[in-house]
Amino acid sequence: MFARQQHKLALWLALALNTTTAVATETPQQAQSNCSAALLQGSWQLESALYLDANGKLLAEIKQQSTLSRKLIAGRHFSFITWQPDGKFEVAATGTFYTDSSGYHEQVDAASLPRLQGKSYHFQCRLTGDQWLHQGMEDGVLIKEVWQKLNDKAG
Repeated sequence: MFARQQHKLALWLALALNTTTAVATETPQQAQSNCSAALLQGSWQLESALYLDANGKLLAEIKQQSTLSRKLIAGRHFSFITWQPDGKFEVAATGTFYTDSSGYHEQVDAASLPRLQGKSYHFQCRLTGDQWLHQGMEDGVLIKEVWQKLNDKAG
């Protein structure tokens, strides 16, 4: 039980700290041509995430829908909500975003957690098929997330 609580605390710390400096993994030209605002439009579901310390040690991991999150990108705006498989609400936020040669940037306008209010996020960004991979570094925590595009077609 204690190990599970530690794991959950590490995950929340990683999510709460997810705000600033990105880790370069591709050239600016690749990021710009591959991760455009137009290509990000739509609904996304978190497939997996890794949270690593500065030495590469795994702090927390999301896989096999152990935590659920959806993100909507519409125009210049984003919104996301995160919850547990049992339906327990975790966090939600909304704001504006843009992409440029250095990656994907979010500015939080409103959030369910006051410490996220007004935060700026920056990720290196790459699209591969229907997957959106992004990663960034925050206070010694490397965050690597994989989002899957949801089918937006009705019926």
